[in-house]
Amino acid sequence: MHSLFRSAQNIPQGLRHTLRWVSQGNSVRRYILFFIAILANNLCRADPQANSFTNIYANVCLKNLYKLDELRTKLKEVPALPAEKAEFFLQGKPGSAWPVPDKNGVFIVAIPDGQNFCTVYAQRVNAESAEQQFMRIVEAAPDPLTAQKTGDDRRQTPKNGPTRTVSYEWSTPKAPAKMLFTLTTATGENADLQGMASAAIVK
Repeated sequence: MHSLFRSAQNIPQGLRHTLRWVSQGNSVRRYILFFIAILANNLCRADPQANSFTNIYANVCLKNLYKLDELRTKLKEVPALPAEKAEFFLQGKPGSAWPVPDKNGVFIVAIPDGQNFCTVYAQRVNAESAEQQFMRIVEAAPDPLTAQKTGDDRRQTPKNGPTRTVSYEWSTPKAPAKMLFTLTTATGENADLQGMASAAIVK
């Protein structure tokens, strides 16, 4: 399970301020066009919030997983969160985080430096809808890759309520590297974050 959802003690004092800072429109309008340009068509219009979360994950993290250096270069033109606000989303690692302008919620993309790792955070998202859309993407890999479920952890946490972390791995027998996809959801009303989807290349 991701450390974000384990305990209220892991939530820094400044996180609520950061999310409020993003949601109040402190992002610069000019980079709205960048994210709109890279988002694909909606997967499911029944739940716009989960749909936005999944679209950002698929079209920012998944689409660029093998070319994150190129994505980092493109994102240099996009205003990022200040370092002190990005630290939490980067789990203390060097890197950058960006608020994604979206009418359906508050979303953050975080990419640490020097790693093939990309994460999307959602302040609010319906767990069931997010899980269904995530599964739709990762549970069946395109040929010649094979998909394998590597984890499904459910827990009850003091602040975040019931949480679930699901992981899938895409690989081929001869390839040294694998793709790891992970989704963590929290359903507690007081959870600071209800969704975290990550993609990584692992060996």
